[in-house]
Amino acid sequence: MHLFYTTSSFGWDPRAKKEEMFHSHARLVLCERCDDAPLGSESISPESRIVAYTIFRFEREAKQDVVYCYELQVTEESRGLGVGKLLMGSLFDIGSRWRMKNVMLTVFKTNSAASAFYKSLGFDLDPSSPGCAEEGDWKDEELDCDYVILSKSIP
Repeated sequence: MHLFYTTSSFGWDPRAKKEEMFHSHARLVLCERCDDAPLGSESISPESRIVAYTIFRFEREAKQDVVYCYELQVTEESRGLGVGKLLMGSLFDIGSRWRMKNVMLTVFKTNSAASAFYKSLGFDLDPSSPGCAEEGDWKDEELDCDYVILSKSIP
């Protein structure tokens, strides 16, 4: 993700990123690797057991209560195993439990793997996304924006 930020209009600001991640409204869901090591085993540090995480907040967007996914990170060796799908499913479960209307997120246009992943889960361009026309199509004058906002309704 660091590369996507450094080459984007956002730029990389470690302090701002840390503030975003540890904001008092931010919530974290971790996914740990399962293995056969006995409890209390020193063979794997707790940090290396984490294979994925998502950071989200409950937000108000366009007069609707939403779960806003700020981060979804999956280790390279855990990609393609359904871990990201599991974490996104947990955001929908949490949102449903708290009667939120949508799950929303921002994705860099250059992050084609993430865009394809979210599309496979049924996410669409949100009307609030830069460059989005009312019909869900692009407006030509805002094509220079390097990110899009995606959303999906919570059933």
